[in-house]
Amino acid sequence: MPLLGVLAVFLLLVAGQGLVYARFWRRGLDVSLSFSERTAPEGASISLTEVVASRKLLPLPWLTVKFQVSRALGFEDSPHGLVTDDYYREDLYALGTYQRVTRTLRVDLRRRGYYTVKTVDLISNDLFLMTELVGRVDCPATLTVTPRPIAREDLGIPYSRLVGTLIVRDALLPDPFEFRGIREYAATDPMRSVNWKATARTGDLKVNVHEYTASRDVLLLLNVRKDREHDEDRPVEDCIRIAAALCAALVEDGVSVGLASNARDIVTGEEAAFAPGRTRAHVDAVHEQLGRVDIARRTADFAQVLESGALDLRRRPMLLLISASCTHRLSEAWKALLAEGHQGIWVLPRYPDRPDDRLPELDEGVATWEVAAR
Repeated sequence: MPLLGVLAVFLLLVAGQGLVYARFWRRGLDVSLSFSERTAPEGASISLTEVVASRKLLPLPWLTVKFQVSRALGFEDSPHGLVTDDYYREDLYALGTYQRVTRTLRVDLRRRGYYTVKTVDLISNDLFLMTELVGRVDCPATLTVTPRPIAREDLGIPYSRLVGTLIVRDALLPDPFEFRGIREYAATDPMRSVNWKATARTGDLKVNVHEYTASRDVLLLLNVRKDREHDEDRPVEDCIRIAAALCAALVEDGVSVGLASNARDIVTGEEAAFAPGRTRAHVDAVHEQLGRVDIARRTADFAQVLESGALDLRRRPMLLLISASCTHRLSEAWKALLAEGHQGIWVLPRYPDRPDDRLPELDEGVATWEVAAR
């Protein structure tokens, strides 16, 4: 009888603790994931912070935290993960009373794109491993991987000639918003340039001197449509990298740069487009937009974009068409645009190991970027 009594008490304890864990294991349990950066370039490494905190007296000797992300994000601590179409990671925790555990995981950014961790699965047990306890928490963590940077010296296109066309001194106009100094008045100066305060102070006519700015903008025309649905993504990805590199280099040289594309944003579904700008914030915004481009989505024929008249060309910008696709219709639409008096260069990636790569049906105005050597 004593043995039966002990057994009964034991069974009551097992059942009781099972009920307690089933009811209270999730209470006061917080799990969060966060990337160290909101945006980062392809090829960089950042960190993912995993925080698990228990704000209760009930300990959790076994807690498994599971989440899923794209395999394009490489984790250094791979023994805790399984890579198939995606990366599945499991981390085991033992939480005591009112305990908080933080783990920082290194993440290698292998490919441009927009990545999310939407939910985290939690699996635990009672003290005697009699009951499996399963839950899920919303844990939104997002990361935009921007195009891999290209050094100016590696662009491999006639960039100096392009910038020379835009920034040659004769092609510049004074920018009224960029003040440089004051000088003596000359007969050719307009009266609106007179600095009346300086004139009254010195007794001689003085005029404001402004910095110069390019008289024309550059409009990047990015085509991400492939000639055939089954074509590889590499040329399109290289076009996106070229667009990002040209935007950064031109703005660095004081040129105002805009963007028009048939590429669609994976978040908003809208086509990528930016009015001209020449600030660092503008470059960052364009790069983030290019990071969120989803080339798997159906896109408009870029020849139709050029033919439709939807582009804002009132300021007569310098046009840079960045396209690996060289269809006859696109070549004809581009030639028609140039025939209207617009200036432009067609930029496309080239691969030395592919001598049969197509080129646009143009006599001139084509610049290539040799990819394989870099």
